[in-house]
Amino acid sequence: MRLLRPRDFERVFSMRNSASDAMLVVYAAPNDVGHARLGLTVSRKVGSAVCRNRWKRLIREAFRLTQ
Repeated sequence: MRLLRPRDFERVFSMRNSASDAMLVVYAAPNDVGHARLGLTVSRKVGSAVCRNRWKRLIREAFRLTQ
């Protein structure tokens, strides 16, 4: 359910389909897997590694609950 390989991230970034607000940028791309997949990158501007990992855990859990 997750994007893990750099090649997967490059494909999504190259599609340039995005939406954003002040805190979050979401990139989207169609896939042929049959279900949604999630990949996260969090900027160092957000804070320490502990803070970034917490953000990622929270977003992954929200994604999991909406499946």
